Amino acid sequence: MKPKILLTGAAGRIGSFFLNVYKDDYDFVLTDKRDPKETHGFPFTQADLSDFDTVRSLCQGMDTVVHLGADPSMEATWESLLPNNVIATYNVFEAARLAGCRRVIFASSINAVWGYPEDVQVHTDMPIFPMNLYGATKCWGEALGRYYSATHKLSSICLRFGAVQPRDSAMISEEHPYIDIILTWDDCARLINSAVTAPDSLDFGIYHGVSENRFKRLDISTSRRDLGYAPQDDAFAMAKARQA
Repeated sequence: MKPKILLTGAAGRIGSFFLNVYKDDYDFVLTDKRDPKETHGFPFTQADLSDFDTVRSLCQGMDTVVHLGADPSMEATWESLLPNNVIATYNVFEAARLAGCRRVIFASSINAVWGYPEDVQVHTDMPIFPMNLYGATKCWGEALGRYYSATHKLSSICLRFGAVQPRDSAMISEEHPYIDIILTWDDCARLINSAVTAPDSLDFGIYHGVSENRFKRLDISTSRRDLGYAPQDDAFAMAKARQA
């Protein structure tokens, strides 16, 4: 029997790409505020994750929750972040606990440590350093994961995504300031899947997600070691090939 995965943010670019790649590997249940372009035959519920009763119902019978649903804007206001990133994230962890889910995978962000200088490679054991409210809400989600793991024995894996981009993105350029934080859609899907399949003994962790770039502003050594993450793309090599 295939593991059952509740995928929040299923209509977003990351959620829809992950679903398309792994649609044959898992039994998905999808949710988002808006309809996805393609469900691949899986059940979809249009929902506001700030509604606890709805989230609790969706978590019933799930093995793993992949929580991608959020306001993803670095400029998001508190009025949006409170329901979409703070309350919704609490609801997901609490509902997963009550439902007896095996694991919650929380989509965090490089914005949780965006305050470090560009020439500093950030490791997961370094203090959080958000520079915007969006990043602060991601720190909140990471703290929730630690709490639910330690207090309620709910396996919680937090993935700090870099700049998630398709392979043809204009950001994949040697001149672009964000090239060292590129996480291609393909590698992002690999990272999420590695968190889904990580051993049950992994009760908590914060892991960085960037591609196999020549220079990585986020260190991914623990992602390799603990999750078996094996990125395949190098944004610098892709940029160079594009200019040739």
